[in-house]
Amino acid sequence: MRDEQAAEPRYPQPVRMRPGETRYWCACGHSDAAPFCTDRRCPAGDRVAYTAAKEEIVLFCGCGATSRPPHCDGAHVGLKKRTPWWQRWRRGSG
Repeated sequence: MRDEQAAEPRYPQPVRMRPGETRYWCACGHSDAAPFCTDRRCPAGDRVAYTAAKEEIVLFCGCGATSRPPHCDGAHVGLKKRTPWWQRWRRGSG
């Protein structure tokens, strides 16, 4: 188990994959290359393998809240950790 804080939620990551290509999606949220797992020390259940059966663009979940890992199901829309757009805009408008 890790002690570090989980990464902030991120948006979906579209990836073009070739037949037979495998990507490992990170379910623990501690990866430096989110949404993909970069740490082999992660428990087996936190490294979700996805192998493309055909050439396709796969939308990998970036927030970790999906109910269909490793695919995005739109759960990021309901996350509240992000500053509202109008507050980000005001800071930048100066």
